[in-house]
Amino acid sequence: MTRSLHLACLPFSSPQGTQALIGGMLEALASSGHEPHLLTYAAGDTRPTSYAHHRLSDVPRVTSLRSGPSLGKVVLDARMILEVRRLARRIRADVVVAHNVEAAWVARLARVRPRIYVAHTRFDTELPTYASRGHDVLANLGSALDAGASRADAVGAVSPALAEHFEGARWLPPPWPVAPPVSAAERRIARAELGVSGPVALYAGNLDGYQGWENVVRACAPDVTLLVATASHPAPLHREARNTGTCLAVTDLRTEAQRVRAHAAADLALVPRRAQGGLPVKLLDALARGVPVAAEARALAGLQPAGVVVGALGESLRRVLAHRERDALGEAGRSWIAEHCAPDRFVRAFEDLVFRAS
Repeated sequence: MTRSLHLACLPFSSPQGTQALIGGMLEALASSGHEPHLLTYAAGDTRPTSYAHHRLSDVPRVTSLRSGPSLGKVVLDARMILEVRRLARRIRADVVVAHNVEAAWVARLARVRPRIYVAHTRFDTELPTYASRGHDVLANLGSALDAGASRADAVGAVSPALAEHFEGARWLPPPWPVAPPVSAAERRIARAELGVSGPVALYAGNLDGYQGWENVVRACAPDVTLLVATASHPAPLHREARNTGTCLAVTDLRTEAQRVRAHAAADLALVPRRAQGGLPVKLLDALARGVPVAAEARALAGLQPAGVVVGALGESLRRVLAHRERDALGEAGRSWIAEHCAPDRFVRAFEDLVFRAS
C-alpha cells in the first residue's frame, strides 16, 4: 500500500468545500489500507482523524478562512517548502500529493519526487474574481500559475471539466457519503429553529467572488425564503438582499449539526458558479442529503448528476418547486451520489495516478 504525503496550503479542517473534499479523500485512502499523511497550516479544527495530520507551526498566525491570497499565506507557503521536504524524508513518503495551485508550487520548489498535482480549481478563471480591475492581467497570471503547477509527474483533477482542461489529467471521482433521508419531524424542527416557512431555497457556502452568490439572491422572488448557511461575514449578503427585496434568513455553517439543520429545512439547494473551474462541494452535499438542486450549467463542472435542474437560477428554482415528485427528485440525487461518488472509485483512480507518477 502507498504511503502518501498530501500537502494543502490552507487551514484544516474547516467548513469549506475544498477542505471537506480533501478530508474525504484521505478518509477513503485510510479505510482502504493506504497510509495517507496530511500537512496543512496550523489553523483549523483539531478533531481526530483516521490519518496522520501534521500542522505547520503557527508563525505568522493566519486564522482567516477566506479563499484567495494574503501576505500571511505567502509567508506560510515559503515555510512549507522546507517543512514538506523534511516531512517527506522523515515518513519516507512514496509520493507527495499537492492539492491546489499553492501546494503544487510549494512541492515543486521543494523538489520532492515523485509528485502528483491534484487540481481543485483553475486560477486563470478564479484569480480575476478577487479584484475589481485588471482582470486580463490576473487571468494571464493565473494561466502561468496553472501551467507551472501542472508540471508534475502526474496530474489529477476533482472534476471532469478540470481533467479536460489540464492535458493528460486523470479525473478523481470525489468520495462522498450518502446521508440518511430527512424525516418529516426533523424538517419541522429545523424550520422552527431557523424561523423559516413556505418555500425555502438554501445556499450553503462562502461568500467569495468566484462563487457567484449574488445570482442566488437575485433568483429568489419575495415569496421564496433564501436561507444562507455560511461561515462568511453576512454584511454583503444583507446589502444585496435589501437591494433586491429578497426574503433572507442567515445561519452559521461551522459544524455538521448546523449543516444538517440547514439542509433539513430546505425545499431545494441553489448552486451558482461565477468562475469555471472547481467542483462545488455544496452540490455533492445537497444531493447526498436528498435535497433537489437548481444549478447553473457551469457549476456542474462536467458532471451529469441526477436530482438537478439546470438553467438560469430563477427559472430552475421555479421548475424544482413546481416538480410533481420533488421527493423522488431528491432521492434520485442520493442514488447518484451512492453510485458515482463511492470511495472505492476514488481509491482506484488514485492508485492509477500513483502508478503513472512512479
